[in-house]
Amino acid sequence: MKNTNLKKLTKSKMLMVFIFALIAVVLILGVDAVKISKSKDEADEIQKSYGIYHTEYVGITEEQILSLFKEKDIERIDNIQNLGEISTADGSKVELKSFEGRYYATTQYFAMKSQKLVGKQARNNNEIVLDEEAAKILGVGDDLGKEINVNLEKEYTDKNGEKKTFKENKKFKVVGFVKKRYEDNTKVESNINRRIAYTYGNGNENVQGLIWNKGQELIPDEAVTYDVILRFKTGKENHIGSNVNLEKKVEQVGARSKIGKDKIYPNSNYINKLSKISIDSEKLCNKGKIIIVILAILAVVEIIYAVYTRKKR
Repeated sequence: MKNTNLKKLTKSKMLMVFIFALIAVVLILGVDAVKISKSKDEADEIQKSYGIYHTEYVGITEEQILSLFKEKDIERIDNIQNLGEISTADGSKVELKSFEGRYYATTQYFAMKSQKLVGKQARNNNEIVLDEEAAKILGVGDDLGKEINVNLEKEYTDKNGEKKTFKENKKFKVVGFVKKRYEDNTKVESNINRRIAYTYGNGNENVQGLIWNKGQELIPDEAVTYDVILRFKTGKENHIGSNVNLEKKVEQVGARSKIGKDKIYPNSNYINKLSKISIDSEKLCNKGKIIIVILAILAVVEIIYAVYTRKKR
């Protein structure tokens, strides 16, 4: 009788251990799942504020663009002309770009940065579009049609390897603004305080059907460089191991294309959030594996115990 009661007591203890183990699994995985869910929500907010691109390579050559096109790990890529800078009398500077890139016109550039064009696109190099920061320091506000007088400057290396600087006083008419596609509800500050303006640029005979003023030049053709924006293949946004090394990948790809570190502008806020999601997911998987092993051991012990007690009967 005592032996039977002992068996019942032991089985009860095993069952209690098993139940407590299951509760522990639910609690541990539940807490981590909440953390990952929160990180995903934060990543969505970061995406709305800073876009889905991983890096931008600024002021690179046509040869470097061709090298980037050979990379097999790039999901999306776009480019625009880099025309130098415009500055005001008080020394305020704004980066000057063109809507035209190399080989094709800009199609994804603003969408990848989570931006939208308000107004119209510049259709000649007397018209200009300003982002919000550029509009502020140039004193334009939201006034479409306003004219601004600025100094245009672009440093470049000519075909003979000689360093040169192109300078010109220029008047532009503001025809549009580049604004964020979504309201910025996050409190994250950008790592890079950039002010960017877009004009028509130098034209591009490689872009079929999209040349409004063929042959017009704003700066010497040999002075034109390019800004390339891209996104790498990462699979799912929380795929383990695919995001934690993105910043390293940005530098490695840049190095293979001989792009200097001063020309690399990673989307650090977005990348860091993706990396955090990946790390949290990895922790969850590791804990899950440990718990599964423990439960498997308990199950084996329970089976052995059940077989043993039956033989005793």
